[in-house]
Amino acid sequence: MNEPDAQRLTFNTLGKYDWPTMPTDESLKRFGWRVWKYFENDERDPFIADDSLSWANKRRLDYIASPPACAPVTDEMEATFSEWVVDDHPARWLHLVVLPPGDRSGVLQTWAEEYGHPIVEPPPRSALLDRSADFSVPGDDSDSLIVIPRLDSWFLRHQDGLAHVRRLLEQLSVLRRHCLIGCNSWAWQFLNKAVHAGRLVPVGLVPNAFDAVRLEAWLMELAEHDGQSDHVFRLSADGSIIDFNFFAKLSARSLGIPWVAWQLWRRALRVGPGDDRPHQQKFPDEQTMWVSGLDDFALPRQSVNIALLTLHALLIHDSLTADELNLVTPTAEASNLLPSLVEAELVDCADGRYACVPAAYPVIRSALIAAGFPKDVL
Repeated sequence: MNEPDAQRLTFNTLGKYDWPTMPTDESLKRFGWRVWKYFENDERDPFIADDSLSWANKRRLDYIASPPACAPVTDEMEATFSEWVVDDHPARWLHLVVLPPGDRSGVLQTWAEEYGHPIVEPPPRSALLDRSADFSVPGDDSDSLIVIPRLDSWFLRHQDGLAHVRRLLEQLSVLRRHCLIGCNSWAWQFLNKAVHAGRLVPVGLVPNAFDAVRLEAWLMELAEHDGQSDHVFRLSADGSIIDFNFFAKLSARSLGIPWVAWQLWRRALRVGPGDDRPHQQKFPDEQTMWVSGLDDFALPRQSVNIALLTLHALLIHDSLTADELNLVTPTAEASNLLPSLVEAELVDCADGRYACVPAAYPVIRSALIAAGFPKDVL
């Protein structure tokens, strides 16, 4: 692959992800909060109580922080692969992109559609249960790039789905045609362990973590219209305008993952009391959007081991129906636990498919690692 434009961010080698760290004062504060919970001391009153604030509706959230939550990453992709795509004699015909889980905007698919590259959609899960089915990709007779955006959607932990993935990787490993595979980090960790998938493809590439500077620039740009923002963002805790320190905390809490940070940011935005009555506003000369504390999530206290098995299965497959979950977990109790995981806001459900909530992913990841599950690599 030729050297890309040095002025633009490009993907890093798998294993080189720069995990953001929590600012020291926030680490001390969170430690202090745990001490306070232990001794039950009085808490200082916030500038404006969170329970007096209202959730911003979807229309307003979309105005301030519109989807998709991946535009800067697709820019990184283009900077990384634009020259490789048109290279007739590349050093590698095949590339792997490993992404953190929770990418609901579809980074690879969005990029492929924007630049007109053919996409191989994952087969229906029901079709993957037929081991004799043929899901091979077109061969060397075409010179266009082929993109397989979601290897994690190929029902990896079912023996039939895994057999199809192995055959696919074996085919791609010898194909002399530009090919790009996308896979989330937990699914790739599973494939490496189950079928040594890393031996069939080159070392993967990962996007850069979003540090405070990049996060602030991106989220504030989303809030702008015609070059300026209509809103002033203030912390409900002390009334101050959000600053670099806030974005440093958001970067650390989100693990530098843009779609996690984007969802945490949207969940923190609140409308003040008397938003439509200026005489009741704290700052009547501005359009204030209040930023409450970033959400904390907790695992259910009952059936913790089954909850972790369920969350692990959902991360590996991106999303599953209850019936599919029962096929890839050792106990039917996993699907029985889904309502309580939804209640805890660790999981959500759309069209019968369950998936981990991106904003809860850092807590889920920590819980899985603490319980001894093999951790993902970025």
